[in-house]
Amino acid sequence: MLAAGVPVRRWVGGVRGFVLPGVSMPIFIFGLLLLFVFYYLLPIHGLAIFPKPGSWTPFTKNPLEWAHDLILPWITLMLITAATYSRLTRSSLLETLGEDYIRTARAKGLSERRVIYRHALRSSLTPLVTQFAIDTAGVLGGAIVTETIFGLPGLGLAVIQAIQVQNLPVVIGVVLVASFFVVAANIVVDAVYAILDPRVRVS
Repeated sequence: MLAAGVPVRRWVGGVRGFVLPGVSMPIFIFGLLLLFVFYYLLPIHGLAIFPKPGSWTPFTKNPLEWAHDLILPWITLMLITAATYSRLTRSSLLETLGEDYIRTARAKGLSERRVIYRHALRSSLTPLVTQFAIDTAGVLGGAIVTETIFGLPGLGLAVIQAIQVQNLPVVIGVVLVASFFVVAANIVVDAVYAILDPRVRVS
């Protein structure tokens, strides 16, 4: 148990300092900090890595420029749930490593790497899949804030402008689109359950 837990603890310790700021501060605060560093401080010193807020290249025009313009928004959204998933992975994996079938696999002489990645990790992914379905709505809500901060022409900015002018059809349309993604995520999660856990059967 201890030997198996050491690689997990090292992995968690290495990423904890990167993901914890995403939980320790609201998403709009982290987005504004990124704006301050990459759009103000670095350009002052001649390091203009990213374009100005609001500049956006369509995917059909230049996919590389499109991805480059969205790096900071992606990082902002990623840190919303990164710490949650790292902690959940750690606790679930350590719990799975104490199961009887894991001790049986070790007793058969399987390598520790195969025990962890082939047997333990697959079973411990079930809580993460469940959390993914729950977080879908949260990510969509965070995208609205992120798009507003970075001035991106997406659903977030559209719904904010629609609320300001009381354009109810646009607001209702955005809510329906968000609801569709939440329902679709739950359907995908139910299908993935059957793949991760052989005991689950799709009826």
